[in-house]
Amino acid sequence: MTHPSYLGWQVDWPIFVKTPFTADGKNWKRQEHFNWLERNLNEDKVATLYSIGYLYHNPDLQAQNKVGDRLAELDQKQLTALVNLLNSKVKPKTSTKNEYDNKKCKQSSISDKQRGLIRRFLMSNPWIAEDFVAFRDSILKGTSAPISEPETISDTQ
Repeated sequence: MTHPSYLGWQVDWPIFVKTPFTADGKNWKRQEHFNWLERNLNEDKVATLYSIGYLYHNPDLQAQNKVGDRLAELDQKQLTALVNLLNSKVKPKTSTKNEYDNKKCKQSSISDKQRGLIRRFLMSNPWIAEDFVAFRDSILKGTSAPISEPETISDTQ
């Protein structure tokens, strides 16, 4: 038994138009980002469009169009700076070192693992999404001043 070709489709990755078509009241052009999740389109129908070749994944277009969280564009040093910036926003919202340690974004020296830790942190803390985008963009532009590890909070406070 052969697997359907749409199994190459990663639901959480951005997809782009390979062959122009009309959907959801819009004429989609070649290489345009197909934001089906934001438009609440049926996943099975999108899978069909993918399987018959109308849609595809394209990492180059993803980077060019700045789609997704763009964490793959950051090296280990930049990821560490991002985590430190995120944690600098967590620190004022906590009152003890233990609480801070539980709520902060964890760190890893393995880049792929660090990206996963950041994504998990963002899913658990939607309140920091706007700060994340600002921090990430400033790091990608090279305008972010490096930040050291946030100072610890004593248990006596």
